Amino acid sequence: MSTTTILIIILVILFLGGGFGYSRRRR
Repeated sequence: MSTTTILIIILVILFLGGGFGYSRRRR
């Protein structure tokens, strides 16, 4: 696994988990 791949995975997890969770809590 390269550093770029790890960074992309972290960004996806933060975007999906944090994004959807935050939107659902607000609404």
